[in-house]
Amino acid sequence: MKMLYRVLFVIYVTILLWLSLSTPTGIVKFAQDFSIFRLDYTLHVVGFIPMPIISYLASGHREHRALWHFFMVLTFLLSFALEYVQMLVPGRRFNPLDMLFNVIGVMVGLVAIYFAHRHIKKFSRETEEKISSK
Repeated sequence: MKMLYRVLFVIYVTILLWLSLSTPTGIVKFAQDFSIFRLDYTLHVVGFIPMPIISYLASGHREHRALWHFFMVLTFLLSFALEYVQMLVPGRRFNPLDMLFNVIGVMVGLVAIYFAHRHIKKFSRETEEKISSK
């Protein structure tokens, strides 16, 4: 199962690369201006939420800490590098706020993992207590 999540991680990274580095004519442009906040900031957050979750699942639910750390370093590097490299793509531009919203997406994914892991641990403890009390 871990191999499936590792393949999913590679596929997801490939999709993010394509979306981030293709010219704006190749994809729908989402930079709608709503005064200070732009719609594409939401897409940056949503786009990076799955990264730590897939990383968590691909590393075997953190049983392989070195692999977990590798995936997380790769995730953070990717959140910065994708925006930085856009300076080299015609029709794209560098925006430091996009980087910020990428990192916010990664952090939201990490918080989701934390709460899911805590909930699963609590549920398994309660289940063990019910079984042992019978």
